Parts: sequence; C-alpha cells; structure tokens
Amino acid sequence: MAYSDTYGQTVNVQTLIDHGARRCGKLAEELTSEQVVSARQSLGFLLSDLINRGVQYWCISKEVIGLTANKYQYTLPDGAVDALNVLYRTLDRPDGTYTSSAGGVVANLYDGDVDTFTQQTSANGSFTVNYGITNPIYAGSIGFLPYIAGGGSATWNILLQYSTDGVTYVTLQNLGAVAVTDNTWVWTDIDPGQSVAFYRISISGGVTLALREWYIGNNSTEIMMSRLNRDDYTNLPNKNFTANQPFQFWFNRTIPNPEIYLWPTPSDPFVQMTVWYSTQVMDVGALTDELQIPQRWYEAIVFMLAHRMSLELPQVAMDRIGYLEKMAEKHLYIVEQEERDKSPIYWAPNISVYTA
Repeated sequence: MAYSDTYGQTVNVQTLIDHGARRCGKLAEELTSEQVVSARQSLGFLLSDLINRGVQYWCISKEVIGLTANKYQYTLPDGAVDALNVLYRTLDRPDGTYTSSAGGVVANLYDGDVDTFTQQTSANGSFTVNYGITNPIYAGSIGFLPYIAGGGSATWNILLQYSTDGVTYVTLQNLGAVAVTDNTWVWTDIDPGQSVAFYRISISGGVTLALREWYIGNNSTEIMMSRLNRDDYTNLPNKNFTANQPFQFWFNRTIPNPEIYLWPTPSDPFVQMTVWYSTQVMDVGALTDELQIPQRWYEAIVFMLAHRMSLELPQVAMDRIGYLEKMAEKHLYIVEQEERDKSPIYWAPNISVYTA
C-alpha cells in the first residue's frame, strides 16, 4: 500500500480561502481580487487573535540574552507577546589556548575585561581555542562580544565550528548574517553539542573580525526569577541598585516590542538571561505560502475564516452565517481541548493551624 509520506504540505493560503468561500456558498472563482485580499486580511486578523485565547504551544520561543553590566532594560524579539519563564544563568569558562589566524592581541579574547578587544589585521579570519586532546569540552552555549570602532552596528557572517584533532573542522552552527552591535553579546545555545578539544569562530564577507570577548560556556546553572507587577516595580525605592544576580523582573507589554526590566540591575557582564516566551502566529504571506499552524488546526481555521468571510461577502444567507459561526465555535473548542502538553499536575495543599 502506497502513502504520501508527507504531512501538512497540501494546504496553502489560497487553499484555505477557496474552502472558506465554498463554505459560504460561493464558488472560489467567483471571488474578485478585492475579496481575495479581504479574505487574506481576515485570515491575518483571525491568527492575530489566537493569542488572546491563550498560549498556542507551537508559538513558544526561547531567547538567550547576554546581560550587560549596569543595564536593566532588555527588549524581546519581534512577535513576542508574554514572558512564560525568565531564568538567570551562569556558565563555567574552561581554560584553553587561544590562537588567531590573522594577528591581534589574542589574550584580550578571554581576559574577562569587556573594555579590551582583539582586532585581526586582515579580513575573513578566525579565532580558535584548544582545550587539549585529552580534555575535550562540551560547549552548551557560545557567545561573542563584538567590537566595532566608534560604536554602532553592523552585519557579520559568522560560522562556529569544532574539531577533534585541530585539522579537520566541522560546522557546529552556521549563524549566517548576524546583526551585531558594539559591546552587545551574541549568544547561541548549542544543541546538540559535541565533546571536543577544538572550537573555532570565523567570519566571511570581507569583514575583519574584532571581538571584546569570546566565551565557550559549559556546566550551566539556571535560577528562576520571580515576576513583579507594575505597581511593585514602580514602587521600588532604588531601581538602579546593582548586584551580581538579578532576582526579579517586570515585564513591560509595550509596542513595538515588549521589554524586561531586571532588579537588581546586573553588574556581571558574563552571565545570561534565558527567556521562554509566547509569540504571535506569523503573518499571512503570499497566497502560495503555508501558514504557521499545525495540521490539527486546519478545520478550525477554515470554519473561522469562512464565518468571517460570510460577514463581508454579498448575499450570504443569515442562516448560513449562523451555521458557520456555530461550526467555528465547535471546532475551535475541539482543537483547544487538545492544545495542551499533557504533563501531570501535582496538588500540594498547605493546611496548617491558624492562630490569632
């Protein structure tokens, strides 16, 4: 017996709109270009509204943010909606022997001083660290702190590699075109990692590599930070109080991007903040594009779209509009009951004697 051996690859934006039209009692070819544009926009409104019904499990992302000394405000990426888990993370930094393919003061790469830097003397170079054949290191997270003369930002093409013998190198992570800002960490969690003796960071595109620090981190430890509400944060008497470890955060749900305010203000530039956050469903693209939704949601999305289209298309009977609304609610309810992680829940009542 032959099967397709594919999953969820037969539905694009045009297909959803066509089925939405048919469920409104219209032939797909009857739709004018204006009505197709309207249906596409309605689909976008529909997907944008899903986050208001709760977290969609396929729309959860992780961001690793390198903290900067004396900086308490950090911006989340485009599409972020709410912080689910915010953790303070520390990493070990194993000792190794660092070399450069194109000069520079190599010791500045690992001196623990973000005010010094190593600038190579020619373009398309690399830095390498050797931990010894008998002392392989499993890197859980790799970060680099760019140096850009005069400050500002740039775009670098960065490649992370590893080697077991220092001769043959294999790609660990191809970061591609990375937007970098002077003195702002770029961290990459390595999953899966490798226990190897050699790591290398290289740049291409005719750019000369210049770093304040290069950090190969392992043995990470994460501690959950507690969330403050707006009143508790704004009422803090000393928001600029500094400490090695921030314990709390306030999540500012502003636009265009939400922000995290840490307290106390971190003073250590070699630690991270790991943020798990919910996101919007990606925008509706071209008619030939697929949507960022799992296959189990197709039926609910089609009925929800059909109901919205029925409110804007001409001569759709009121009883059909009512029917589409009920079917949309029915299938949305069904799919939302399945939108769960099925992990066990433990109740731990804390009952004790009350004394006045």
